[in-house]
Amino acid sequence: MDFLENLSREELTNIVRIFDIQIAIVIMLVVFVTKSIFAKVVINIVYKIQKRKGNPKDSSMYNTLRWMYVFIGLYLASNILPIGGEPAVIIETFFRIVLVVFVTQTINNTIFVKDSLLFKRKKNKPINETIAVYAFRICRVIAWLIAAYVIFLVLGLDLSGLIAGLGIGTVLISLAAQDTVKSLLSGFSILSDKPFVIGDFVQVGLYSGTVINITFRSTRIRCLDNSIVTIPNSTITTDYVINWSKLKTRRIEYNLTIDMDASIEQIKKIVKEIKTVLCAKDYVKEDTVYVGFNTISSYSNDITIFFYVTETDYNKYLDLKQEINLEILKILEKENVSLAFPTETIHVKNIDDKKVDISKKDEA
Repeated sequence: MDFLENLSREELTNIVRIFDIQIAIVIMLVVFVTKSIFAKVVINIVYKIQKRKGNPKDSSMYNTLRWMYVFIGLYLASNILPIGGEPAVIIETFFRIVLVVFVTQTINNTIFVKDSLLFKRKKNKPINETIAVYAFRICRVIAWLIAAYVIFLVLGLDLSGLIAGLGIGTVLISLAAQDTVKSLLSGFSILSDKPFVIGDFVQVGLYSGTVINITFRSTRIRCLDNSIVTIPNSTITTDYVINWSKLKTRRIEYNLTIDMDASIEQIKKIVKEIKTVLCAKDYVKEDTVYVGFNTISSYSNDITIFFYVTETDYNKYLDLKQEINLEILKILEKENVSLAFPTETIHVKNIDDKKVDISKKDEA
């Protein structure tokens, strides 16, 4: 106590400042050491609420929570440091803005994501993934707009002029972005009508492929050649759309042009054997199988074949079709019958040349 009494006020102030700096340093060291622990604890709590398992480091919240924890530590440390005047105001404002950004990012990565509680499927009440993703994107935009509004308030900016200018700005933007607005409305139409969802194999105009994403203004399709086509939603709603994924069965049809040299018995055997082979396939709907000799053309005897298969996946459907093609060719080879192709036989008749004498009479 005698030592403190002998110190001047200025010396005491310096000691307090040094002590404050030491406390701030300790806080920052503790924060940097425990930032990962903090993020893991929070994520594990969220996982427990959502009733899901996973590695916290794989979560989209992990890095956001770590750095938000660091900035909170920096904020606490800066309040302890003997900083005053305008620098203190600037630091306070900066940390408030950063905190708003981190909180918004955390909310977006916690609530408006596929694995959140909002996306949980209930029994007999499945949530459409496309609608959920679309709605979450809208919620994310709204969250950032609210965050921007809060940041303006933190900065003390007057928003009255901005709000007044929104009227004229909205008119100009609407005129310049008519196509975008059409695509946005078309996007809502796609969600309500549900002509397709993410993962469906569709045909839109000249393009066929798998839907990989539906955004506010466009739909992305991965074509068979692995290229990605981006189609405006307004184009999709005005063009025809074929959703091959909605098929419960696929139709396969053949027209075998049998050579004219094939006998009646051979044709009967071919028809019978093809029908037997098709009905023996598990993926062929037996009640839809038709195999019949129904056409006699100028160059062939035609056997018509059509049936339905239960496989709707396009790649697997092509594999099944190849398997059936090989089976049919084996039957034709077994019966020693070949397929005919369009031909014409021209018979030329020999005609003896006849000499014709044409005499000219002199005219008087």
